[in-house]
Amino acid sequence: MALLEIFYPIHVKFFLMAKLELVSFLDFKFDLSSGDLLRGDKRLRIPKQTSRLLGIFLERPGAVVTRAELQELLWPEGEFLDHEHAINRVITDLRAVFRDNPKNPKYIETVHKRGYRFLPQIVVVPVTTPLLNPARSAEAEPPPEELAVAASEMEIPSVEPASFLSLPVAESQQQTITILPPLQTSRRPLRRYRWLFGGGVALLIVVALIAGLYRHRRQPTVVETNVVSLGIAPFQSEGPGAEEMGESFRLDLADALSQLPIVQIRATNSLNNISRDDNGIRSISEKLHLDMLLLGTLRVQGNRCTVQFELVRGRDSLHLASFQYEGSKDELARIRDKLQRDIFLNLQGKGKSMQSIHGSTDDSQAYGEYLQGRELTRLRDPTALHQALGHYQTAILRDPRFAQAYAGMAATHLALRYFSNATEHQNAAKQLAQQALQLDPQLAEAHAALGDVALRSAWDFALGESELRRAIELDPHKSTYHAWLASLLVYEGRFDEALSEIDRAVADDPLWPLVYSMATYVAGMAHDNNQAIAFAQKYVSLVPDSPESHNQLGWAYFCAKHYDEALAEWGRMAEMDKDSARIALEERGREAYHHEGIVAYALVRLAAIEQRSPETTRRGNDFEPAEWYAFTGQRDKAIASLQRVVTEHDGEAILLAVNPMFDNLHDDPRFQSLVHQVGLTLPNYSHRSPR
Repeated sequence: MALLEIFYPIHVKFFLMAKLELVSFLDFKFDLSSGDLLRGDKRLRIPKQTSRLLGIFLERPGAVVTRAELQELLWPEGEFLDHEHAINRVITDLRAVFRDNPKNPKYIETVHKRGYRFLPQIVVVPVTTPLLNPARSAEAEPPPEELAVAASEMEIPSVEPASFLSLPVAESQQQTITILPPLQTSRRPLRRYRWLFGGGVALLIVVALIAGLYRHRRQPTVVETNVVSLGIAPFQSEGPGAEEMGESFRLDLADALSQLPIVQIRATNSLNNISRDDNGIRSISEKLHLDMLLLGTLRVQGNRCTVQFELVRGRDSLHLASFQYEGSKDELARIRDKLQRDIFLNLQGKGKSMQSIHGSTDDSQAYGEYLQGRELTRLRDPTALHQALGHYQTAILRDPRFAQAYAGMAATHLALRYFSNATEHQNAAKQLAQQALQLDPQLAEAHAALGDVALRSAWDFALGESELRRAIELDPHKSTYHAWLASLLVYEGRFDEALSEIDRAVADDPLWPLVYSMATYVAGMAHDNNQAIAFAQKYVSLVPDSPESHNQLGWAYFCAKHYDEALAEWGRMAEMDKDSARIALEERGREAYHHEGIVAYALVRLAAIEQRSPETTRRGNDFEPAEWYAFTGQRDKAIASLQRVVTEHDGEAILLAVNPMFDNLHDDPRFQSLVHQVGLTLPNYSHRSPR
């Protein structure tokens, strides 16, 4: 056996092929020099961690890569908060790029309780020069181009060459790697090129490489792309109304910068409690995988605004650039546009052109009304929501082509449906979202609104999924859209897809408490009780003083039949709410439970529902009659209650097939008929893949 085959046979081969053009497998090619992934002639933008994962798999084709190894290689410093979900996310991302079905994989196989295996045969496409070209190897990489920056110099993060040095692979695990010649000739296995590695020069190179392997073997593959992962921290605000104005402006700025092809806006909600010192910047950047952070200050004095920004590098908090703008409150739209262009020019280089922000407005007063509407919509209070509609309407009257205002108005109607006349608000949201898309077909928020209306109003699961996937395609790091899609998928019993999608939502905003609320809900509907409990516990850990977080944990325990823990959490929630009626109910319920069991507790809740007691009004979702009738075995009453839900076309009907509280109704033909009327089928929980 050749010396090369004894020491790291795959890794050394790949290192010596580092100057080759492409690695080919099935429908894809991977450009080793640039880190680009190609499907046909189309270059695909993939995140940095996805590139790293692909590099790891290319090092070890056919070998099982354990989750522990992936954790060590992808996060060598242990910097991510929750590695299990982060690994699920990056695996799901790569599968999505390949359009790979995890149940019938062509690319990535899940090896139960072990890890993952990369299935395709790998083919190397060489350049027409010899495999080892001393002259070319000696060439120095050109330094990165210096970019001019407004008000300050900017240091662009260095780009490291791709490395394929990692852990050794047992020879029995390797697949054949073949080389594709530059001309149209037949494929030939790499071993037919062993003669290229013969002789003293090759031996010296191999010895040098092997010496280096022991220094670098623990480093993960790094494939840099030209896309910058950017986080926008909450503004430091000074002056009356500056805090509310600053947060609304920050969210709109995130939308604007996300339209740049060179920028990925990440984890907007996870940055709410960022510490601006060096340690805080480095820590949050490691946890959220941010290349850069934009730190802003908004000062308001009368009608004048001063906005200052500092761009810093995430890994070491190095100052990269400063920007400052001044103007009236009515000129915030101009400031946003100017910053977007300045960021673009400083990252991309001078002399580049950029289109204006899609769906926005040049009318400063219309933009100010839009920002006020957006801030009020965030409050989720019915009075504030109606006020928001007025601001959006004023913005539209001033600029009838302001697509973002139509989309914001649609989102506000969707929030109002939970307080009154759901049908009316859903119809209004649909019309407004359609108007927004007529003006700007690329507006993700409008597609998401249409998807939600299609699902809850028309029970049109296919259209809802199509619109939500389009929203995600346009704004791939918006965790809310991933969570909405996960909900739709779980209603249809597509549990593996739903759990993968909620993993994406969590990974996109891992410090945002509400994403764990949504994740608890999805995992619970998927009957993955352990996962639901884990999500709910994370929710509580992030906001321990939130009554709702304890309510969610209580439900997760209840569905898992951990009744002692569930009742304890509901008791804590009632005390935190300072709801004396609910406190008394929970005390009666615990006493009944300890004497007669969990059905006795459920009967206490039912009595409160039937008597319309005050404790049932604050958290109405905790007192759905059909759920507690079903749980206590009162089938006729449960079916009658559900019949009203379906007849009235209540949006809650889409939960019928997967709500754990209805599990004991699944064998009832009347219940099966109701499920079919909604357009659903009862799921098969045994088909869920292990996680």
